[in-house]
Amino acid sequence: MESLPKSNSDRRDFFRINDMVYIDITVLDYDDISQAESTIKNPPLTDKNNQTKRQLNTIQASLTNLIENINPTDRQVARALRLLDDKINIIFHLVQRKQKTTDNRNMIESNLSGGGIAFMTGHQYAPKTTLELSIELQPSGTVINAIANVVDCNESDVAHKETPYHLRLIFTHMNEYDRNFLVKHTLSRQAEILRMAQK
Repeated sequence: MESLPKSNSDRRDFFRINDMVYIDITVLDYDDISQAESTIKNPPLTDKNNQTKRQLNTIQASLTNLIENINPTDRQVARALRLLDDKINIIFHLVQRKQKTTDNRNMIESNLSGGGIAFMTGHQYAPKTTLELSIELQPSGTVINAIANVVDCNESDVAHKETPYHLRLIFTHMNEYDRNFLVKHTLSRQAEILRMAQK
């Protein structure tokens, strides 16, 4: 697990993107925080999703190392391997999503980075409140788990009446696999946005 940067200057080091995600939020009492941090650091081995994540993390680390070794001598092969890796990840997560029951949740428009997330919500949270987040990224369906602190949560005059509060959160704890995937996701989306802007 990584304790993530807390200062504003450190948070600006991450790319920020506007993205559509599913989010589940749990407010953590003081007594629950240590247990939640421990669960994120060491996900239960009995959870098949966590076992799969660990296996993927091991394979990903080996593949990344292999691509880095190939890149200096053959950039095209290395790029082809990266694209193939991305394609397999997308297919894998699409299959996972099809196996789930019908999702009745609404997607949320968010401003997302490796350091935090902001979005409109129907609930007002006090500053410094600790929240446990489950964020499902699209189109992969990958679920990122994190602990975050409320930076602020202010009512907006121009917001929809059902979601009048602008909630800004900073991630404080996230396991290494989730953090790496989140950073990779934001970089990919940033590149996609830049490509579309150039058309």
